[in-house]
Amino acid sequence: MKKFVLLGLMSLLMLGACNATPPTDPPTIHELTVVPDNVQKNIVSNERIQLLHEKDAPYYLVYYSKGNVLASITAEGNRLIIQLEEGSEQRKEAQPYVFKITVKNPELDTIDLRINGQSTPIDRMTIM
Repeated sequence: MKKFVLLGLMSLLMLGACNATPPTDPPTIHELTVVPDNVQKNIVSNERIQLLHEKDAPYYLVYYSKGNVLASITAEGNRLIIQLEEGSEQRKEAQPYVFKITVKNPELDTIDLRINGQSTPIDRMTIM
């Protein structure tokens, strides 16, 4: 009797493991010091916030700022939350910050861009 119960439990565990979703890689973001040519030629200098994307390739976020910018990224449910923090030091002219964003989870279908904690719309989205 114990063998049947043990065999039944093992079967249930194996079936449960088959239905488990595999872990996905977390999204990543990092600032680029060298911008790829195909991205550079699609940047519009009079748009403050731009998101560029190519099929099956990473996203590129372009943000013009007069201060230093630090970026972080998290996923919550189906939302990709991109957090940009601007430093208090200000220059005379805004300079572009280009970030490469890698997302391998297809369930993340909404982007929430937050600048200094404030949800902000993206001015321009370009599919290259």
